[in-house]
Amino acid sequence: MTPFPFSKSPITELPQSPPYYVSNFGYWSGVKQYDQAGIQFLSEFAKQSELTKKASILEVGSGLGGSLLYWKHIFDAKKLSAINLPGEQSDFAKQLFHENEVKVDPFIEAGWEKMNTLPANTFDFVFSVDAAYHFENFEEFYHQAYRVLKPGGKLVFNIFHSDKNLGIPFPILLKLFLIPPTQMKTAYETEKVIDSIGFTIEKQLDWTIPVIEGFIQNSRQMKLSLRLFGFVLEKIKKVFGLTYHYYVLKK
Repeated sequence: MTPFPFSKSPITELPQSPPYYVSNFGYWSGVKQYDQAGIQFLSEFAKQSELTKKASILEVGSGLGGSLLYWKHIFDAKKLSAINLPGEQSDFAKQLFHENEVKVDPFIEAGWEKMNTLPANTFDFVFSVDAAYHFENFEEFYHQAYRVLKPGGKLVFNIFHSDKNLGIPFPILLKLFLIPPTQMKTAYETEKVIDSIGFTIEKQLDWTIPVIEGFIQNSRQMKLSLRLFGFVLEKIKKVFGLTYHYYVLKK
């Protein structure tokens, strides 16, 4: 989630469901509180990907660590690995894993580019929860995910699309969301790249209403920083035709 991509602020700014500390946008179908919406996002993310028991999972942009903990407890994942930038969130996540006696190996404190140090054909799932749209060189991210997945493995992530020609002001506004301007694509452009790499699109779901609209509406009851963030997000979404999508790609 963009307001707190690198700090521990979500722990105090957003209601949480310990030990599943998260910082996604939330999935707001039938719920009104973030501690429910944040967990429901993880549940829907896993369910729609058809996450199986005893799977090996690499999370790229693992944040506070609550998502890996949730998938371990609910789906009994056999192997957990993570890549996350060094800083407060990674420090918190490592402590969280230690306290809950959950092994995450390797835990790489670096940008997503360090995927290139992992062996090929290793993981059943590569997950990126509300993180991938922050990445530079997204096409290379697809390539690396394809490489580290086992045959039949799945890359699952969220991304923004725009249906309009982006003008000069938009890259400036994107900085508020820490999104590289070159990464804002149409659905057609994204799917063309995916196809060229060799992935099959198993699912492409428009989550704009349950996630982004839900967050905007419910942010009005949150703290000032999040109310302002929701207000800006709403304006940008309307002006530039932003939509928010969930992808499941199969190798």
